Amino acid sequence: MSVSPTPTQQKPGPKGSADPNDQVKPEEKKVKSTPARRSASQTRAARFAKAIFRPIFKGIYYFMRGIRSHKLVAFLLLLLLIGSSVAAYYTVTQTWPFGVGNDQFNFRVNGKNFSGEHVKNWLYALRDGDASTLSLIGQETAQGVDLASSGTSAAVINPTDTASLINSFSQAKTHLTWKTITVLTVSTAPDTTVDSFVEVDTASAGPGGNVTGIMIWHFITTPQGRLLAVSLVSFRSPLS
Repeated sequence: MSVSPTPTQQKPGPKGSADPNDQVKPEEKKVKSTPARRSASQTRAARFAKAIFRPIFKGIYYFMRGIRSHKLVAFLLLLLLIGSSVAAYYTVTQTWPFGVGNDQFNFRVNGKNFSGEHVKNWLYALRDGDASTLSLIGQETAQGVDLASSGTSAAVINPTDTASLINSFSQAKTHLTWKTITVLTVSTAPDTTVDSFVEVDTASAGPGGNVTGIMIWHFITTPQGRLLAVSLVSFRSPLS
């Protein structure tokens, strides 16, 4: 005799449902939506900044794209810009930018150029002990070379007496080393002569170490550069 299994009893469906397989669904929870917070880029200040800088950056971007697309045209425009700037600078100052080719002995006062070549030649000849050049330039001077020193009376050397000048100040005959030569001031006198003051920094080796000195020379020249007078205003050690 066979025994059949007892059928599984089904749970009753929801009330009023004809299908016993219908299940009761849990009630869904209602989620309240919260307003999204504005990012920092959406604030009024950020939008104001964007309105100012965005056109600038866009202009730079398109400018760089244009340069990449037209390299030859951009190169020619750059050359034209540099050339016009250099020409304008030289027209105004009569010198090249960044001191290129600048000679401090090209004296310029009140918009006028005065020659300082003889001053330059005289100083360099004295430095190098060039007696011939010193003698030729010295023949131009109407006065002697005044060698004034602080606290003592001035000594005057004949402009053609090159031996005394070379033995006292040249690198060849002394232990002095000329470091730098700097034109301090240039001015014109009412009689059109030009006064220039030139500083020469020197150094020499002593038993206790290096000894530095400063020479201040005063030159009186004509507007064309001819020497009229030379004076050693001061020869001293610098203030420490």
